[in-house]
Amino acid sequence: MFDLGVYNNLWNIYVLFIGAFISLLISFFSENKYIHIAVGAIFSLIALIMTLFAGLYLRTSYITIASDSLIMSGYSSLLFAAILVPAIMSVLAMTRTPETNKPGLLVSIFLISLGFMGLAVSSYNLLFIFLAFEGVSIPTYVITAFGKNDSELEAAVKYFIIGAFSTGLIIFGISAYYISTGSLNLGTSPVFGNMYILAMGLLIFGFGFKLAIFPLHGWAIDTYTGASNAISSLLSTSSKIMTLAVMINIFLSSAYFFGYLKIIFAIIAIFTMTFGNLVAISQKNVKRMLAYSSVAQAGYLSTVFLVAGTGAIKLAMISIFMYALAYGLMKGGSFIGMNSLKNYDIDEFSGQWKKNPVFAVSFSILLLSLAGFPGTLGFIGKYFLFLSVLSTGTSLAYIVVIFAVLNSVLSFYYYGRVIMYMFWKKSDSVPAKNNSILTAAAILTVLFGIIYFLLYYYGSYMMVHLPSLIMGVI
Repeated sequence: MFDLGVYNNLWNIYVLFIGAFISLLISFFSENKYIHIAVGAIFSLIALIMTLFAGLYLRTSYITIASDSLIMSGYSSLLFAAILVPAIMSVLAMTRTPETNKPGLLVSIFLISLGFMGLAVSSYNLLFIFLAFEGVSIPTYVITAFGKNDSELEAAVKYFIIGAFSTGLIIFGISAYYISTGSLNLGTSPVFGNMYILAMGLLIFGFGFKLAIFPLHGWAIDTYTGASNAISSLLSTSSKIMTLAVMINIFLSSAYFFGYLKIIFAIIAIFTMTFGNLVAISQKNVKRMLAYSSVAQAGYLSTVFLVAGTGAIKLAMISIFMYALAYGLMKGGSFIGMNSLKNYDIDEFSGQWKKNPVFAVSFSILLLSLAGFPGTLGFIGKYFLFLSVLSTGTSLAYIVVIFAVLNSVLSFYYYGRVIMYMFWKKSDSVPAKNNSILTAAAILTVLFGIIYFLLYYYGSYMMVHLPSLIMGVI
């Protein structure tokens, strides 16, 4: 009765849509915020568990050009799991979002966006990718403005305008791709080379807006700063990881474009990480500093494209899983940690070590992990990612990794400044509220930083056979 043929492996996505329907149904009888948040968290957790266990069965799945335009392979299961972890944190943090009389609708839209994120990372056809991507974008426009205060409305408007512009570029890119290849399936050999290169360029710009790479990052700063902390966490983590996964599917299956791809993303990575870190140094608003830090992190993530068509691809994909998981925990936890404070000025952090030591230690751990301090998952993710890039053995790879390491060292300055304020600067600021999500994120960041080998072995097991498209096979 429920046999869906080749789409049976997508039940971890279907359960999110089922949860969205149930939350909407419950809203007819009750608008208790905690009930709906519990529904959202439970169904997100079920989807995560199904993703982790289903991936063990699907790890040997191959994606070919002729078929399987939509499949949850072991590879995509890992990235979807990295999306769901910070998403669960975000939905739990909604208990402190501005009051709304429609929490059922908020949670329902949230789960719908998560479901489409799963479809996006599992799609290997540009039409499927576009529809899933818009299925994510439109709900996130809505939930960004859900609190209806001035800052949220401003954030949503800026996000929508840039989103509409990037959608136009993506459509043009898809059109050019179809003209050049005669197909919308990824990995198709081009007939018209120049048109194919134009298509790839348009797609880089279109998806680059959502990844917030330099110089397409402007919207992200105001949106992350203006949105509620739970939504900022979702947009800066789950949405960004999904965008990266989609870009990996598209560009690492485009062997004809590899020569240009490496040069373009080497430049993008260097400018993005350098700009993000340099501007973050001057920020006094910690939430805005975290927004610029997100831009810098996009630069680090972009280095993965330098392994295109090389033997380092499997190590790079395992590294991306580990770094995406670390990024979700440390960046999502940091934004959610803002809920503990009255305002986001750096002076508000002064003396928190004596007023709320659990908050101070937890927030410091996440900041150190973002900087890449040894013993944290952030360090492990960066280490393996940079190692995979260096494994290509090219001069370009060495140059990019040198810039990445220097930028990581530079980031210690502005992260360390916040830590210094918490531990050594005296102030009459109000003690931070307890935040269990922040604490849990910090514990997991350290725990996985210590037992990282389990994550590595799990990733290796799941990626015994990567999709042939991602391996650059045409």
